[in-house]
Amino acid sequence: MKFNAPRIANHLGLWVGVVACCVLLSQCADPVPAPVAEPVSGADSTWTALTANIAASPSSPEAYIARAVWSAEQGLFSEAISDLDLALRADSGAATAWEYKAELLYNARDFESTLSVLNRCVANAPASTACRLRRAEMNIHLGQVERAFDDLNAALQLDNQLHEAYWMKGKLYEGLGNVDLARSSYATAVEVRPDFYDGFIALGLFCASQGDALAEEYYRSAIELRPKSVEAHYNLAMHLQERGDFDDAQETYDRILELDPNNATAPFNQGYIHLEYRANYAAADSAFTEALKRLPNYQQAYFNRGLARESMDRLEEALADYNEALRLKPDYTEAALAKGRVLKAL
Repeated sequence: MKFNAPRIANHLGLWVGVVACCVLLSQCADPVPAPVAEPVSGADSTWTALTANIAASPSSPEAYIARAVWSAEQGLFSEAISDLDLALRADSGAATAWEYKAELLYNARDFESTLSVLNRCVANAPASTACRLRRAEMNIHLGQVERAFDDLNAALQLDNQLHEAYWMKGKLYEGLGNVDLARSSYATAVEVRPDFYDGFIALGLFCASQGDALAEEYYRSAIELRPKSVEAHYNLAMHLQERGDFDDAQETYDRILELDPNNATAPFNQGYIHLEYRANYAAADSAFTEALKRLPNYQQAYFNRGLARESMDRLEEALADYNEALRLKPDYTEAALAKGRVLKAL
């Protein structure tokens, strides 16, 4: 068995885990005049000016939000959260404060608190599309598909040009196996936002999974938007390879190596084309060697180079490659079988 590297997938969101439980919807306290926070240690002239603005307008949420943004930029997370809380005490309907607080908590990976803030945002600032989109994303990762659809549809009722909402609906429909609605949602995402790179990548991956030649067009659109994107070039190369356009695929892998000289998967896949489709074992040997220069522990490259060398009757070198593949992955069954085969032939 020969191994080909996988297509790069485009993932929704940056989650590395999921929220442990759902948080009940809660209401913010009634607005009250907010006190001015104590100065933070090492305050400079910017902080002093922001604090002066708060003193001048203690009931203005914007003044607290401005200082919260500055604090967050300085890495003062607790101070930023405190100011956002003060902004929300001044005006519980301040959507910007809810949105920014949720974003800070989200980036800190405090997902339970993030969901709580999003619930309160939707309750107190129902016109916030940002909170609905983020909550939809969280519900997707929680497996709450219907809730995610509810938030996405509500957001689109507020603004029917939200490309992220159409994109997420495409992801949901694709996961549900609804091919037509998935395609339609992805297409709408790039129609309302023609410079939506992730939308074109999603369309390309979707069409490629359906065996649709339009995948090439969408990948090339993504490349037009980001000419130096390794992801877009790699997905295009894989699509060309899978449909048998080997020359174009090889050229695209060459382009990847121009963009990322240390990329190991590009020469690996070039070697795979030479080995699997063209029986050009010398070229395959050379390509897998280039992959190993870039990634010395690439066990699949050792195995495939061993196949190429075995095909050229360079059995001692093939055996060495199979042994190295097994050293890196002791349970590598295919390499063990190939090693046995070579030992019998020696």
